Amino acid sequence: MTITEKRVTARDGISLFLRDYAPTANGAMLPVLCLSGVTRTSRDFDRLARHLTANGRRVLALDYRGRGGSDRAKDPMTYTPQTYLDDIRACLTALNLHRVHLIGTSLGGFLAMAVAIAMPTAVAGAILNDSGPDLPAHGLGRIVDHIADRTVHADWDSAIAATKAALPDLNLTEDDWRRAAEGNYRAAPDGRIHPDWDPAIAIPLRKAGGLDLWGLFGALRDRPVLALRGELSKLLSDACFARMAERHPGLRRATIPNRGHAPTLDEPESRTAIDAFLAALP
Repeated sequence: MTITEKRVTARDGISLFLRDYAPTANGAMLPVLCLSGVTRTSRDFDRLARHLTANGRRVLALDYRGRGGSDRAKDPMTYTPQTYLDDIRACLTALNLHRVHLIGTSLGGFLAMAVAIAMPTAVAGAILNDSGPDLPAHGLGRIVDHIADRTVHADWDSAIAATKAALPDLNLTEDDWRRAAEGNYRAAPDGRIHPDWDPAIAIPLRKAGGLDLWGLFGALRDRPVLALRGELSKLLSDACFARMAERHPGLRRATIPNRGHAPTLDEPESRTAIDAFLAALP
């Protein structure tokens, strides 16, 4: 396995960062592109990517603009789904990837649906991690407040405490809470722990109108889809999860026990579901 850090230039000149996990032997299997939650980074997928690559599948994980190793946007109003789609298209084009499987957590799941509309031939299959078309208003408001938080922490213990407060239903081990914080914060030269996202991401979200998320989900109807739900999730309800299966008769589903929003994808139940799903696909 080789892991390469790469950069792709977006249409407006923003430099996008991604990690490319390549198996030792180049097989015929389609690659996987991982899309994170709204403030998260490609680091969230590191253990899953290593696992999938060890099984022979190439994996790519992207930092959206304004997160992680990607540039912050000069204009915060470019922090929109349409621009993220343009950035994803730029990455696929630069890497000469014509067809991929998508794994999307939260926002990444909605973007996976949108890619199926904007680039229909590019999406072979999708895994949606705690992403459902009925997004409760209270959940979105809490997310926006978290994004806008500019708190700089004195140490990792403080950043971990903030991560626990932002993700109260995850029930992780202390080691996994540390990993979760490291996926969202970075140690800066000043010795303090800074958010690894641009708080200005919240600006267009506060102005966003309603989206037809069921219409987006419908774009995946003719593709294999695995939907994962955290048992304790407040952003993807049981009712919405069941309705997704009604709208997509071939939908495969798995509920991840003792997890809220969103499963880490390192749980045994997540790995079992993902491995079985991808094993049946090219």
